[in-house]
Amino acid sequence: MPRCSLIAPDFTRYRAVSTLVREIFKRHTDLVEPLSLDEAYLDVTENKTGLPTARVLRAHTRADTRGADLTASAGVAPNKFLAKNRF
Repeated sequence: MPRCSLIAPDFTRYRAVSTLVREIFKRHTDLVEPLSLDEAYLDVTENKTGLPTARVLRAHTRADTRGADLTASAGVAPNKFLAKNRF
């Protein structure tokens, strides 16, 4: 018989990690548009580091949030609609 474990949410921790991830974003661009605790749009047309942003953001997120067991994905496109929707 299938079993289910219910785990209470930890919104204090979620907010703290979300703040940390947004700080990582701000290292690359000042143009960050948060959507929720775990999602944001970034305009990296002129990013601060000059590095390939999507790959570097993913690596920084993984390295700087060790222990939070986060993964990150990035939709790269010339507009929000295309970045959000994968075809």
